[in-house]
Amino acid sequence: ANVANAHHSTRLLAQTTLRNVLGTRPLHEILSDREAISNTMQTSLDDATEAWGIKVERVEIKDVRLPVQLQRAMAAEAEAAREARAKVIAAEGEQKASRALREASEVIGDS
Repeated sequence: ANVANAHHSTRLLAQTTLRNVLGTRPLHEILSDREAISNTMQTSLDDATEAWGIKVERVEIKDVRLPVQLQRAMAAEAEAAREARAKVIAAEGEQKASRALREASEVIGDS
């Protein structure tokens, strides 16, 4: 199969492949395992460009940048999780204090 502009065609294929690969993975994996994503892309691109006479030897993902809106959403989610943990800790503290008061009143009642 002849391709008029191999560089441009390979670039477009890489963009499509990246979208497809990222769409199948959870965000934490995208952020933490760029090497595995690069390897998957390299294999996929090499297979697709072989018919064009192109050998893709390496794919490197330099950086992962999240859209500002997604960063804000993640920050809000993290803040909500911190607040929830704080409430649980406070509730556990109140429960312990309540038990201690009950035990103290029982000791006073027994004397």
